[in-house]
Amino acid sequence: MLGGLYTRLRGSPVLATFALSLLLSLLARMGSLINRDGILYVETARVFLEGGFAAAMADFYWPFFPILFAGLAHLTGLALETSGYLLNALFMAGVCAFLVDIARRRFPDAIWFVALVVLAIPGLNEYRNELLREYGAWFFSMLALWLAIRFDERPGWLLAQLILPSLAVAALFRPEAVVLYPAIVLWQAWSSPAAERARRLAMIAGPACLFGVFFLAYFLGSPVYEKSRLASDVVRFGFQGLEQKVQAVAAVLPAYASEQVRGILIWGSLAIIPERFLAKLGLFALPLLLLLFSGRMVDAVKRNSLLSCAFLAHILVLSVFVIGMQFLAGRYVALLFLFSAPVIGYGIWCFVSGRPRWKIPVVALLLALMFANVIYSEPAKQHFVDAGKWLSANVQDSPRIYIESGRTLYYTGWRPMRRWYTEDRQELAELIKEGRFDLLVLEVSRKEKEFDQWVQESGVEVLTRFSHPNGDAVIVVRPKVNQGSAPIG
Repeated sequence: MLGGLYTRLRGSPVLATFALSLLLSLLARMGSLINRDGILYVETARVFLEGGFAAAMADFYWPFFPILFAGLAHLTGLALETSGYLLNALFMAGVCAFLVDIARRRFPDAIWFVALVVLAIPGLNEYRNELLREYGAWFFSMLALWLAIRFDERPGWLLAQLILPSLAVAALFRPEAVVLYPAIVLWQAWSSPAAERARRLAMIAGPACLFGVFFLAYFLGSPVYEKSRLASDVVRFGFQGLEQKVQAVAAVLPAYASEQVRGILIWGSLAIIPERFLAKLGLFALPLLLLLFSGRMVDAVKRNSLLSCAFLAHILVLSVFVIGMQFLAGRYVALLFLFSAPVIGYGIWCFVSGRPRWKIPVVALLLALMFANVIYSEPAKQHFVDAGKWLSANVQDSPRIYIESGRTLYYTGWRPMRRWYTEDRQELAELIKEGRFDLLVLEVSRKEKEFDQWVQESGVEVLTRFSHPNGDAVIVVRPKVNQGSAPIG
C-alpha cells in the first residue's frame, strides 16, 4: 500500500505538494505554542459558541475564521485550538496544491522545482506554527486564480461566476482579497484573444460586477460594517490620516526640512515593501537574478501573467497599508512569495537543466530549507504555560490581579481573556501606589535592563519568576505590605 502511495505521489506533483504541506504543518505544530493572534481567535470562537454572532462581533471585528473553526470543533468534538490549526493546515495544503496546478500549465518542465520552492521559501512557510486567518484568505484567493486559469483554457459561464464568490469568501478572512478581482479582469482583458475578449469579459465582469455592486451597497449600510473595525480602517488608511502624520512629524523638524516630510513618509514607507520582500527571499533571489541576466525574465513573467497581475495588485494593497500605518508585518508580504514561486522555480530549473551535476545538491538544499522552516532549534516558550498553571493552582482569579501577558492568561483558563493593561511602567507604578492591584503578572523582555530598578522604585516584591532560556520571563510581583494592599499567594 505504501509503495502504491509513493508511486502515486511521485507521478502527481499536485498531490505530492498537498501531502508534503500537511506534513510540514504537522512538524511546525510539534513543540510550539499558540501565537498571540491565535489566542484572540480561540477566545472569539469560544465567545461565539457561548453567545452567538453578536457576541463574536463584539469580541473581534472580523470573526469569520473563529466562527468557522468553532463550528468544526462543535461538529467533531475537537478542541478549539486543534480545530483552528487543522483548518490552517488544510488551507495551506490547498494553497500550495492550487499554485502547483496553475504552474503545471505554464511551466510543465519546471513543475517539481516550483513545488519545492512553494514548500521551502521562508517568507511563506515560516508561519505554519501560528494560528492565522491569512491561510483561509490565501486558499480562497488561490481558488479564484485557479478558476480563472481554468476559465482561460475553456471559457464558460459557470467557471466565470465562481470566481467572485471565491474572492468574497476570501474577503471574510482578509477583506483586501477582493483587490484580486480587478486584477483577474485586467489579466483577461490583456491575455484573451481579440476575437474572444468582449465575450470573455462579459462572462467574468458582467453578472459578477452587478452582484458586487449590490452586495457592497448592502454591506456598507449594514450593522456588520458599522460595528467592525473595517469602517475605521478605511478612514485610517486614507489621506486624512496621512496628513495628520505629516503635521505631527513636521512639528518636530526644523523649518527647512518640514516641506519634505510628506515625501519622506510616503517613499520611506513604500521602501519597506521591497526591503521585507528581499530580506525574506534570501537565496531564492539568485534564480531571479539568473533569469534577469540571462534575458529569460520577460518570458517567465509572461508565462506567469495571471499571478504577475495578482503580484502587482497585492503590491498596491501593501502600498496603501504601509503609507497609512508605516508598518508591515512579515506575513502580509507572504502572498508576494506565493505569486512569484513559479518564476523562482523556473529560474532554478533553467540553472540545473544546463548543469546536471548541480541538480542533486540544489534539490538537497531545497529540502533542507523546507524542513528548516518548520523545525525550530529555539526552545518553546514554556514559561508562559508554567506561569499560567502556577497562577491557576495558587491564585484565585480577581479583578484586582493585573495581567499584561495574554499568553500566560490563556494558560490559566481564567475568563474573560480581555484585561486592561498599560505599556508604560511609570504609569503602572503610580497605579500600584494607589492600591489598585493585589498581584501583578508582568511579561518582561530580556532587553528590559531597567526592570530590577523599577521593582525597587515601584514598591513591589517579586513573588516568583518563570524564565525562558533566552532571558525573557514572566514575573509575578505583589505590592509590599506597607503599600496598603493585601497581598495574595
